[in-house]
Amino acid sequence: MDETGFLVERIGAVARCSMNHPQIMNALNLETGEPMAEAIGRLVADDTVSVIVLRAEGENFCTGSDLALLGDNLDPAFLSRLMSRANAMLLDLYHGPKIVITEVDGYAVGGGLGLALASDLTLATERAKFCCGFIRIGAVPDLGTSYFLPERVGTVMAKEIALTGDIIDAERALAIGLINRVVPHEEISEAVMTLAGRIAKASPEALAWTKRNLNRAPHTDLRTLLDIEAHVQPLMLLTEAHKAAVRKLLS
Repeated sequence: MDETGFLVERIGAVARCSMNHPQIMNALNLETGEPMAEAIGRLVADDTVSVIVLRAEGENFCTGSDLALLGDNLDPAFLSRLMSRANAMLLDLYHGPKIVITEVDGYAVGGGLGLALASDLTLATERAKFCCGFIRIGAVPDLGTSYFLPERVGTVMAKEIALTGDIIDAERALAIGLINRVVPHEEISEAVMTLAGRIAKASPEALAWTKRNLNRAPHTDLRTLLDIEAHVQPLMLLTEAHKAAVRKLLS
């Protein structure tokens, strides 16, 4: 297995992860996807990590499944294995306790769009282009795109994006709520790592529960969420992180 296909750099409580197959626009196959899935799994289980930054080397974020695996070359068993690993990774990113920030430059297409949107925060350069391109090849959205897209932009806009396969530039992506910020290309890495470092200073337990509750909110009722908050908050207020933060504010 080529472990150079997915690079992990630790900076304090931040894990900066880079897809590293720019020669195929960081498309996903077993050679690229398996090292990524294994690394993400380890990071999600690592108590010393609070924030995962997901990015890519080269000029493009990810163009989804490697086209060399599709069409007349399709091996259903191979594709099933690839999608199984990718889906497990997406669940780790979305439901796991780590805050995930994606840094998008160039194209995020098909499953690459789903991967970009599986995060908690998405920052993109002015060169970024997003495309739910499945309809262009007679396929349906996968890698969580059917879930993440309407969650970001609403069902009506998600249908337009998915059914047309139109390319969305960074300016429009920001306007419709697909991403959080547009940052100049030469400043994106610094901006992402500054944001990641700032978030990583917070209590890991508070970060995890805040993410969990916000993810639950669209899919539950107010009474249930109030009960969850009432259960969790007393536990948070007993932590040393909370007590230290209050002492600092009162000093």
